[in-house]
Parts: sequence; structure tokens; C-alpha cells
Amino acid sequence: MSALPSSRATLLASAHGLWRRWRARLLAPVEHDAVIANVSDGGGLTPRYAFMAVMSCGIAILGLLQSSAAVVIGAMLISPLMGPIVQLGFSLCVVDFRMMGRALLALLAGVLLALGTAMCIVWLSPLREATSEILARTQPTLFDLLVALLSGLAGGYAVITRKGEAIVGVAIATALMPPLAVVAFGLATGDLGIAGGAFFLFMTNLLAIALSVTLIAKWYGFGMENSPRHTAWQAVVIATTFILLALPLGLALRDIGEQTWTANQARAVVTKYLHARNASIEQITVVRSGQGYAVDLVAMVPAYISNAQNDLAARLAARLPSPPSVRVRQTLEANDNGRRDRADLDGLRLSVNALSAQTRQLRGELDSLAIERVHALLGDIPAEVMLDGMQKRIVVTLPPQLPGSTPPQAPVNEPPPADDAVATLRERLSAGIPGWTVEVVGLPDSMPAVTLPAPAAATNAGPASP
Repeated sequence: MSALPSSRATLLASAHGLWRRWRARLLAPVEHDAVIANVSDGGGLTPRYAFMAVMSCGIAILGLLQSSAAVVIGAMLISPLMGPIVQLGFSLCVVDFRMMGRALLALLAGVLLALGTAMCIVWLSPLREATSEILARTQPTLFDLLVALLSGLAGGYAVITRKGEAIVGVAIATALMPPLAVVAFGLATGDLGIAGGAFFLFMTNLLAIALSVTLIAKWYGFGMENSPRHTAWQAVVIATTFILLALPLGLALRDIGEQTWTANQARAVVTKYLHARNASIEQITVVRSGQGYAVDLVAMVPAYISNAQNDLAARLAARLPSPPSVRVRQTLEANDNGRRDRADLDGLRLSVNALSAQTRQLRGELDSLAIERVHALLGDIPAEVMLDGMQKRIVVTLPPQLPGSTPPQAPVNEPPPADDAVATLRERLSAGIPGWTVEVVGLPDSMPAVTLPAPAAATNAGPASP
């Protein structure tokens, strides 16, 4: 019986020996001093860091305002905040408060520079609507925490093993700058809901990456000289931070899952109800409203369904945990007859528009012919001709003095005597353009005998009425 404990002790000793040799081989290529020096250099507050923070956030806010994922990814690639965050994680691991202070100072300066730059761009931009890219960064969930945790582990490994190219992938995965740009958008537009949600996402990524770096640095033997008290303090800080982040993010994930389930159930009930009546869903939205949900439905129906809103409300209340508020709007365009009628109306409208265009063109041509006819009848008289085609009215304005006339000898206050030539001119124009009302205005002070064109065929040459 005494051999069994001895064998177990031997196995445990062998396993422990293998573990120590594996750790020694793992830690052998790691140059701790070189890694710490590299982390300190990459996380300081330098002019290059400040410039990159401004450029990165400027690119990010422009991409968010345009809802351009490609531009937003370009801002992620710069990612100047990764340096101070990694430095913060290492300072917590080795318990170096001076390094921690430098990291926090660089982070604060970078955040303020980024917020100021993005807010100025939003104030100067005519685009103030919250795009889909902006809204996507206002509701963090537990999945975002898990992404940041895994990304931080990968980033810490890349820094320790000097695989710097992996940092690019970590920057894209965690996306530190776009949430900060969304915070600036919310502050600039006065939408504190957007700013608060994006700031929570930013802090989730920041803390998760920093603490993940601390864990991976611990694994690679950094901070081994720490006292047990320091180690216990580190464990408490890391565990407390992750718990405080996980609780609200888990609740947010639960709410999103519940809303998705409710939307699917509501769609299934509405689809079944409308299918039985040869109708279909045009649009349906299910959103949280207070303690319950609100369902907004636009249905395509062949004929109006009476009492549809009350029927659906009762069916949804029986299917969902709590009765929702329901709004139903019906559109009578779901059957073939309705579509054909609408197509006929569209065709008729196009025909009417084409006929109106042809009529306007013909009227313009007739008006041009009428004006040409008036000038032909006037001959050498330099008069202005105005034509009103709708009322078939022509106004001929004579100049104050006609060619070949003599200045008036009578006083200015005395009206000029009527001249037979003016009456002859009016009659000649009326006869030459039948069906039109001809007015001659602006009679000259002296009207000489004017030789008018021969009236031959004048009465037959007028334009036809449109």
C-alpha cells in the first residue's frame, strides 16, 4: 500500500520538472530589459505621438461622418494610443509608478488632442447626422470586452517577442480611435447618449488591453521580483476591473439578445397573420419602449383588413412575455390588379406629359410664325412686337419718331393729331393675322405717310390657330 503514494509523488515531481524546463525554454529568448526599454520608448509623450493622435482621430471622424468603413480602418492602422496602453500594462506588471505616470500622461494628452481635433471637424462640417458607423460604436456588449481581452493578449505577446507587425492586427481588432471620435461627435452635437456609449466602449478597450498585457507579461516572467503583497494587489485590481466591465456589458448583451428574439417572434406572428390574408410585410420595426416593446408595421394588402391592429396586438401579447404597443399601416398595392392599374396610370401620365410637350412646341412654332408675319407686314418700320399666345394678342410698340418723320411743331402738352397711316397700319396687321387682337401703342409724335407692303394674299397668310 505504501508504493502508491510514492508513485504519485514521483509523477508529481516529474510533471513539475517538465513544467519548469518548459517555462525556462519559453522565457530564455525574452530579453526583459530590452522589452522594457522598447515599451518605455514607444509609449512616451513625444511630438510624433501628438501628431499621430491628431491625424488618426481626424481620419476617423471623417470616415464616420461619411459612413466609410475603409476610411475608418485607415484611422485604426495608425493607432498611436496603443503605445501608452501597452506601457500602462507593463507598469502595472512590474509595479513601476513612474512608468505608469508617463503612460497616463501620454494617454490623457492623446485623448484631449483627439477629442479637440474631432470636435472642430464636426463643428465645421455640414454633416451632423449620426451614421450607421457612428451608431455601431454606441452600444458595447460583452463580446467587445472579449475581443479587447484577446487582442490585448495578442498585443502583449507581439511586444514581448518583438513581433511588431502583429500590433497592426491588434489595433484593427480593438479600434481605439473610432470610439473616441464618436465621443467627440456626441459632445460636438450635444448628444450625450452617443458620447456616453462610445466612451464606455473606448474605456472597455483601453482597460481590457492594458490588463491583458499585464497578464501576458506576468506569464513571461516580468515582475517576478514583486512581493506577494504586490502580486495580490495586482490580482485584485485585474479581477475587479474585469468584473466591473463585464457586468454592464453582459446586461447589454442580454438586452440585445432579448430584443433580437422579440423581433423574430413578432415577425413570425405578423407573417403568419398576413399570409392567411394574401398580404405581406413591407416594413416592420421592433424597438424597446419603456418596459415593453413597440411594433411598427407597414403591410401590403390586396384589400383593407378591418381590425388588423387589434388582432395583431392580441396575437403578439399571447406570444411575447409582455403586451407590446402595435401600430399598423396598410398599403393597397399588394395584388396584380393594383399593380396593373398603377402601371396604366403611369403610362397615361407619360402620354399626357408627352402631348403637353408637343403642344408647347407647336405653340412656340406658331408664335414664331406670327411674329415673323408681323415684321413682314411692318416692313421698314422699327417697332417692337410682343405676343401673348395664350390670349392671341399682339402688341406693336412704335418708336417715338419714325424714320423720315419731322419733329413736331405743336406744343408738347397738346396731343398729336390722329394719323390715317396708324389706322391703316392697325387694319393691315389685323387683316394680315386673322384671329388675333392687334394693338398699336406708343404712337409717334409725328406719323408721316408710310408706304406699307402690298396686302396681296395677306389675309390668307396668317398662322393657323393652335
